Amino acid sequence: MRLHLPLPLLAALTAFTSLSTAARLTLTIAPNALLSSAAALPPSTHATLQSSGPPLRALLTKANTFVFDNVPAGSYLGVVHCRDIAFEALRIDVAAAAAAAAAAAGGAGLQKVDAWQTFWGNEWENRGEKRGEGAGGVVVEVRPVGVKEFYQSRGGFDPLSFLKNPMILMALFSMVIIFGMPYLMENMDEETKAEFEEMRGKGVLSGGPTPASQLQNFDLASWMAGKTDSGTPPAAIEPAQGKGKKRG
Repeated sequence: MRLHLPLPLLAALTAFTSLSTAARLTLTIAPNALLSSAAALPPSTHATLQSSGPPLRALLTKANTFVFDNVPAGSYLGVVHCRDIAFEALRIDVAAAAAAAAAAAGGAGLQKVDAWQTFWGNEWENRGEKRGEGAGGVVVEVRPVGVKEFYQSRGGFDPLSFLKNPMILMALFSMVIIFGMPYLMENMDEETKAEFEEMRGKGVLSGGPTPASQLQNFDLASWMAGKTDSGTPPAAIEPAQGKGKKRG
């Protein structure tokens, strides 16, 4: 005798069977120093499971959790999107082989769910700490890692910042030389003052030619031609010799 079931009842049984084998993932927020309570998060906070197809999306519940029902088999990237807090990323693996093996053995056919910590910019196989595993469903903690800063605070006025400017340092040094030199001259002993006056007379401090100025005024072409500037030119000496002769 063959049993014929109505089409609506057959569809309901098929849906119940698929629901019994589908995975359920619950993400809960672990409080830490950055976030004392998940109740402080904005209402736009949500989580997604991203794979090759369209992402699965779950909103923040009153229990401060994200619930994903009927997660198909596959490997997913779990991300919590929040305006103020940055959360770590998770790798979620839902194994279909475990469900098929359990169904073949006459079991309930629950899928196995594994969760690991993952890192942005790394290879997909680079898994971190394992966060949970279970058959049919698992509860995984997701941790805050930082506070998002969209604006840079303006620094206050710091008087010491003037000393870091080289122009300010040069101006201060010049003021010390201008206003401090006369005071040093007045309190200088007689022997040192005499040496200072002698140096001024020789033109070391002012008036005399310096090696830098002599090098700047050096005529390389005249030096290579054998000309020198020492002595009186011959043209200036001849008129002086002609003054002593008498006219015939």
